[in-house]
Amino acid sequence: MDHRLTHLDHRLTRRSLLACVAAVVASTATAGCDSALGASSTPSAPSRPPDDTPVASWRIDGDLDLPAVRAIRAPMLVIFADGSAIAEAAYQSRLDDTALTSLVTHLLSALKDPAATATRTTGPSIVDASTTVFDIWTGTGTLSVRAVGLDELRNRGVYGSALYDAADRLAAVYKTVTSTALPYLSDRVRVVTETVAEAGTTVTPWPAALALPTQPTGTDTAIRRSDLAGDAARSAVRLLIRDLDHKGAWPTYSTPDGHLVQASWRYLLPSETPPSPTPSTS
Repeated sequence: MDHRLTHLDHRLTRRSLLACVAAVVASTATAGCDSALGASSTPSAPSRPPDDTPVASWRIDGDLDLPAVRAIRAPMLVIFADGSAIAEAAYQSRLDDTALTSLVTHLLSALKDPAATATRTTGPSIVDASTTVFDIWTGTGTLSVRAVGLDELRNRGVYGSALYDAADRLAAVYKTVTSTALPYLSDRVRVVTETVAEAGTTVTPWPAALALPTQPTGTDTAIRRSDLAGDAARSAVRLLIRDLDHKGAWPTYSTPDGHLVQASWRYLLPSETPPSPTPSTS
């Protein structure tokens, strides 16, 4: 694996494309959407996204993944106004003007109307069903639509066709991006560790040049994270093994205080909050 960190500039760079996206959202978006699925919008924003704000994204929350894997997992797909498309913070591609405009038009049409995204019937209770989350830039803010059990209930008539149209269009882009397999790289990374009681078959000392994550990710204090930039990010990429397939097969490390942790890392997206530069441990 090439561990070199290359910063990818996803700021709005192509005027014609930006004008096209702005025209689409201006002609189709509405403000103040609020559906039965929990749609909400953020008003008072410019007519086109700020730098590094996606025009569309698709993520899965709350499924059966291990808690540590959920803590590090990236959105399935994020798409920016310059056409950049990033899948799982691992692969990237670029949509041309026509494809991007068509996608944004259809997503806005499918997701902006509360009636189109409301539940039709009461579906069966599904234990640990995942929640699908769509975010779309409307021209004034980001509209978020959440659907519990969208995949699991596809053939139960619970949700209308609009949601599945949005999901299928984003899934098609995701498939294209991942099959292209052009690696996504960044100069910022997220490291997640989980304290464990038992060691795996191999235990490696925690790298002395890398500080252990200290920020809790929620109520589970065994799982901690750090968002790193600069030299610290480069050290993490060089010294830690990445769970690229999100299977949870993380290497085990022994810490200086005698604990065992399992760890992985991933690149941060342009839309994720930039961390303060963190120096490596000397």
